[in-house]
Amino acid sequence: MREKLLAYLADRIDGTELEDDTPIFSSGLIDSFDMVDLVLFIEKEAGLEMQAAEITLENFDSLGKILAFVETRSAT
Repeated sequence: MREKLLAYLADRIDGTELEDDTPIFSSGLIDSFDMVDLVLFIEKEAGLEMQAAEITLENFDSLGKILAFVETRSAT
């Protein structure tokens, strides 16, 4: 999932090196429209269906947070 997510984000964030803790939404690297696409991508790739309440900065503001969220959701 990590490599797929990195490739997905690289297509949308030009020239920015992403570390696990790089803020992607709160820093303005992606906007709310990109966030919707990101959520749809994650749902498809991870086989998850997310609730609106789960789509927060706590879960989606960095690569590390996204991967931790997906791992936690996949374990349930």
